[in-house]
Amino acid sequence: MERTLEDRDRANRMFDAYGALLTAQQQHLLRRYYQDDLSLTEIAAETRVSRQAVHDGLRRALVAMERLEGALGLAAQEDHYSTPVPRSAPRTREHGVELHGRAWVFRSASGVFAHRRFDVGTRLLIEAMEVRRRDRILDLGCGYGAVGLVAAALATRGRAWLVDLNRRAAHLAQANAAVAGLTNVCVLVGDGATPFRNGSFDLVLTNPPIRAGRRVVAEFIEGAWRVLRPGGRFYMVARTAQGARTLAGLVAEQFGDTRQVRSAEGYRVYEARRGYAAESKGIAIV
Repeated sequence: MERTLEDRDRANRMFDAYGALLTAQQQHLLRRYYQDDLSLTEIAAETRVSRQAVHDGLRRALVAMERLEGALGLAAQEDHYSTPVPRSAPRTREHGVELHGRAWVFRSASGVFAHRRFDVGTRLLIEAMEVRRRDRILDLGCGYGAVGLVAAALATRGRAWLVDLNRRAAHLAQANAAVAGLTNVCVLVGDGATPFRNGSFDLVLTNPPIRAGRRVVAEFIEGAWRVLRPGGRFYMVARTAQGARTLAGLVAEQFGDTRQVRSAEGYRVYEARRGYAAESKGIAIV
């Protein structure tokens, strides 16, 4: 069964649109295969059925979603937030929220993560993160910029870099920085931490693109470790139902000691610190 980026993107967009109409078993198979990157064999062992049964279950789920898409066309109208260049015309809206004692207005748009309403996980991450005045900050997968911009406002003697693969998201983050009057912000279109040098940052923050798959999230975590200076801090938020504990395990493999610092409404925030050892513990993806 194919699992290219294009196939994953289409499956996730259809799942966003029609997942609630599928059986619980079909939803589970789709999440484990397309979001958690488990193989058919691994899912079969987990669910105690044959590999062929997993294959057939996934195929039936995809066929059901394709039929719904053929009738309703909802997925074609909505770009997935991990799409580098959204094809749909942007439908904009504004989110007014209070964060760290300041009133913020963020402009969002279709084709960008959480464009319909301010994300609960994003709020929880912002409430949990420890930001120091002189921090050099990296927001990985910044979306329209909420996490990185609040961090930049708190780091009054520091600077924040916001990066997202989605060009529409990056443009919105830049516009939101201007509206907020922040001059210590740099927004880039890029693939995770790839553009940055080792040991460049004091703080890395991420609300990772879980629906892009476990491998992508693992690359975010490994990239965060690489660009943090020794003693630097890493914060990640994830939804419990989307494998937060599993992702916390990946953070622990990379960083060592990892702790949960906040949880609410089905989300968990984890904190880790880069040690002073010369080498990473590494993440094995199988």
